[in-house]
Amino acid sequence: MKKTSHEFKANNNPFIIPVFIMNSGCPHRCTFCNQKITAGNFPQTITKDFFDTYINSHLAWNKDKSKKKEIAFYGGSFTGIDPVYQEDLLSWAYSFVQKGVVNSLRISTRPDYISAVNVSLLKKYNVTTVEIGAQSFVDEVLFSAQRGHNADSIIKALTILKNNGFQTGLHLMAGLPKDTKEGFIYSIDKTIELKPDTVRIHPVVVLSGTALAKEFRRGEYKPLELSEAVELCRMAWEKLSMAGIRIIRMGLHFSPEMIKDGSVLAGPIHPALGNLVLSSVFYNHTIKLLEKVAPDTEELSFVVSNRDTSSFRGLNNANISAIKTLYPHANLIVKSLTGQPRGKISLTIKSGKSFNLNIPVII
Repeated sequence: MKKTSHEFKANNNPFIIPVFIMNSGCPHRCTFCNQKITAGNFPQTITKDFFDTYINSHLAWNKDKSKKKEIAFYGGSFTGIDPVYQEDLLSWAYSFVQKGVVNSLRISTRPDYISAVNVSLLKKYNVTTVEIGAQSFVDEVLFSAQRGHNADSIIKALTILKNNGFQTGLHLMAGLPKDTKEGFIYSIDKTIELKPDTVRIHPVVVLSGTALAKEFRRGEYKPLELSEAVELCRMAWEKLSMAGIRIIRMGLHFSPEMIKDGSVLAGPIHPALGNLVLSSVFYNHTIKLLEKVAPDTEELSFVVSNRDTSSFRGLNNANISAIKTLYPHANLIVKSLTGQPRGKISLTIKSGKSFNLNIPVII
């Protein structure tokens, strides 16, 4: 079925087995990065015994044969690590593909560490997806975060990867030092121009042991408030979804280290940021639908997909409460139907008049 910007795409995400290479291949540390916190307790150097045991334990945990399995190397710049170690990791991972218990491999890396030479090794071991840590398309922001590359490097990397048949993903960050709302939206628009297959967006949080933590303590950096992060991510989500680009994550994965006191100093940290963003998307579009309805309406009867109910209602029914504030005299009804298409909101008022709206979100 052809993908359009006004439908929910079925979630066919594979079961990801994350392998963290703990800054391996990185030429230096970016100001915001502390892999010991974000990746958790992973060894600095991975042995074959550790790797095999780790992968097998994940496969034993998820025995759903209908779900595709994927080994993903995160937490460093994979194509920048020692070539011998790099090939060891790829060969160990590929052995699980050869056994038929894993379907695919993915890696993440820096944009300036992608070349025609190193992608040949990835192709040798049937890596299907390469995610690029772009973070921003504003050179001043990249320089301030000590990324060590510019925006042109991102464009060149994606071009090489697409020309070699890889699925591509981009990592972007909201709230980086020197960034602005306009700069972040510019990065989203550049992403749309480049058309990666997927995007991850992480609002910046201040982690202990980082250069950014020092800037924060000196009063040189102010992180986003949670509401600001949700709004930026909402705008990004809607723009990317309209362009047919799937957002596969909003916010950092919560590791055991992240919940320890003193690990996260400041910033818009939330265990369900993606849910907050999607709830904001639904509320924003519901308000547009309600623009057609008089404020003294006596009844508002909504129909949504049963899979969209929590997003429509919002966390702790926040969206429902906000609608009731706008329409204090209305009897508000929400019906959740299995047959209602995802992303579609239907509204009927007391007079019998009906309105419909399709949310342009792909998940």
